[in-house]
Amino acid sequence: MLRFQRTGDAEAFAGVVARCLPSAIAIARRILNDTALAEDAVQEAFLRVVRRREAYIPSQPFSSWFYTILRNVCVDTLRRRARQTRLVREASARHPAMERPTDSATDALDLLAALPKGERDVLVLRIAQELSFREVGSALGISEEAAKKRAQRGLKRLRTRYHARQGRPGRRDQEAAGLPVVGALE
Repeated sequence: MLRFQRTGDAEAFAGVVARCLPSAIAIARRILNDTALAEDAVQEAFLRVVRRREAYIPSQPFSSWFYTILRNVCVDTLRRRARQTRLVREASARHPAMERPTDSATDALDLLAALPKGERDVLVLRIAQELSFREVGSALGISEEAAKKRAQRGLKRLRTRYHARQGRPGRRDQEAAGLPVVGALE
């Protein structure tokens, strides 16, 4: 870490990442209970190391400094999730239509609820709140690109589960059979 701090050497930083990455992901996964969020938190922690490398005190263990940063990122993520959950509950309480969902709405909510938390949060903010990916990323403390990737993964899972419930082949099966790909979630 000292070499990276002094020179900004990318190889030195790659060595730091390689040493810390497995345990960092395991720790973040335990705190957040979500693999995608844990990976995002670790990435954010490493970004903070890069941005604040001059704050590192070489006489102190790097691992203590890094894991403090990672813990703070995870705590921030948990706070954002709690705030988002509260906002969604408040919004659903204000809209009577959300209290008495139709069967198709219930199915859609069930499918959405089955998604991993990170993907579900992105889709709720993007679709229900009509936020841009930049705004979604900012709200969740992730990059715009990470928000897009989570949305893509979430939509793919929704599509697969929707087709499974309908007893219809998935997109790849339809394409392989030369059928047009049509569906409510396409």
